[in-house]
Amino acid sequence: MDDLDRRIAAALQVNGRATWRQVARAVGSSESTVARRAQQLIDAGFMRVTAVADPMRCGFGYPVLVQLKCEVGTAENAAELLAARADVRFAALVTGAFDVVVELIVPSRRRLARILLEELPEIRGITQTTTESVLRNFKTAYDWSRDLLGATAAELEQAPAADDDGVAPNAVDLQLLQLLVEDGRRSFSQLAGALEISESMARRRVEALAASGCLRFATFVDPHRLGYDVEVLIWLRVDLARLEETALALSARPEVRYLSATSGFSDLTCEVILRSQDELYAFSTATLGSLPAVREVDFALELATLKRGFFRAGDYVSKEER
Repeated sequence: MDDLDRRIAAALQVNGRATWRQVARAVGSSESTVARRAQQLIDAGFMRVTAVADPMRCGFGYPVLVQLKCEVGTAENAAELLAARADVRFAALVTGAFDVVVELIVPSRRRLARILLEELPEIRGITQTTTESVLRNFKTAYDWSRDLLGATAAELEQAPAADDDGVAPNAVDLQLLQLLVEDGRRSFSQLAGALEISESMARRRVEALAASGCLRFATFVDPHRLGYDVEVLIWLRVDLARLEETALALSARPEVRYLSATSGFSDLTCEVILRSQDELYAFSTATLGSLPAVREVDFALELATLKRGFFRAGDYVSKEER
């Protein structure tokens, strides 16, 4: 990927359904060049534009983070088996106190109990699990590369979702979601044709889902292709009286991709994406070091991300790297 390719990918990370004209204006190129380059990137497997449903707002379930320790030589196989599960949204091999971290979307405590007590023990090599409930999500960002665009990124920003509990998707909504998961840039006319509904209805339902936060558009790109070589999970223990203050300060940082209040091993679970170890050092000392409520910090470098947003890494990593 050259500089223009990276800027196109960054623009689509800010707004996956931006028109080619909007993207061209943001990256300083022609509309035809942008359309051609973007399609080449998608066809080559360098990036994927998709829809991401919020499981809690849509009523599909709630997230739980599970950290696992494994016997030597078994972590990769365990991670692969976990990533193959339909209820796993995120899976990564990591360094540090754990070997594997996964995020499960579960419909109930009973289902979670069955997973933890019956299904995970069947995976060879797992020696210990630590489970954290996600109490509140402060940030899940897909536009972490927006600084490649500079000030023009603001021109592509999508309207923020309403601060409510979302809308219960009906049968048509679920079909629209599936079509947009397959291709987040499907036009309203294509959606309408596939479901045999009017274009205005397709537009109205998609916009309602997006406005309520049930649906977001995301562009998945291998970070290394855009010059980001360090992905880190960070577990923080903080003074609970200042937890929200700390979370809001971290949420404002562009390098923070994910941040949730959790109960269990940590008070806050954070994922950060950076260009280099030098940036990680600066984030540790200048950003985390300046937060007075932070008492303890654990870092885990992501060695390999097997699944993100329910997609296996092979769905958005180039064919040469699969």
